[in-house]
Amino acid sequence: MSRRISHGALVVGSIGVLINIVDAIGTGRLEPHAVIPAVVALGVGGDLLKERRPRAAKALYAVTSVLLVVAGSVAGARAWASLFRGTSYDWLDLALGVLVVLYVAVGAGLLLARLSRRTSRSRMNAGMLSE
Repeated sequence: MSRRISHGALVVGSIGVLINIVDAIGTGRLEPHAVIPAVVALGVGGDLLKERRPRAAKALYAVTSVLLVVAGSVAGARAWASLFRGTSYDWLDLALGVLVVLYVAVGAGLLLARLSRRTSRSRMNAGMLSE
């Protein structure tokens, strides 16, 4: 992503965070889908820091992932429970829950693939050493 687009997304995400904070103070309740601007801002912040401060970028990516999984799990669980009970539910929360399930599934698949590659490399290296 270009730096200009990243800076624009960071500004928009930050404004969204401020709007959601004011809304949460006014209503007295924070909705799970209100973390979406924070996820955007943190993700773009990690992207902007990637070259200069790779450790800080990894930390921002980790915080973003945890925030997304927690908020999506809460929103999705509430929406799915309402759907199965036949009461009203929010489509945005339902979609966020589905996306989080897919996000976790892809992350787990990538982690398993990485572990499998490491295992096969270590076996190959062990075989070369024993010869």
